[in-house]
Amino acid sequence: MDLKNQGLILKIVSVFVTGLWVAGLIIGNIYLVLIAILIIIIEIPFIYLKKDHMKEMFQNEDKIVEDERTQLINEKASTMTLGIFIATLLYVAIIILALRNNFPEWTLVGYSLICFSVLCLAIYSISRFYYSRKY
Repeated sequence: MDLKNQGLILKIVSVFVTGLWVAGLIIGNIYLVLIAILIIIIEIPFIYLKKDHMKEMFQNEDKIVEDERTQLINEKASTMTLGIFIATLLYVAIIILALRNNFPEWTLVGYSLICFSVLCLAIYSISRFYYSRKY
C-alpha cells in the first residue's frame, strides 16, 4: 500500500475517533470514549513507524502547503496565544481567590487554574530550552 492510501486511511480513522469522542461526550457514554482511546492507543505504533513519511502521506504534490513566512506567522501567533491564555488563566484565578470569602466553593478552582498556569509555563520553558539546544 502506498503512502497516499495510508494517509487516507489515517484520516478516516482520525475522523472516526473524533466522532466517537464527540458522540461519547454528548451522549454521556463512557464506553464510546474508551473505544476512541483504545483506537488511538492501537494507532500510535503505526504513526510512530511512519513518522518520517507523514509529509508525503498528507501533502498534495500540486501545491505548496506552507513556506517560511507561513511558519513564522504560525510561530508568532501560537506564542501570542499561549501568553494570552496563561495570563487570562492567572487573572481569573487571582479574581476567584480574591473572592474566596464570598464564594468558598470556588477556591479549589482558583488553585487549580494557578496550577495549570504553572504547568503551561513549565512545559513552555522546557520545550523552549530543548529547541534552543536542538537548533
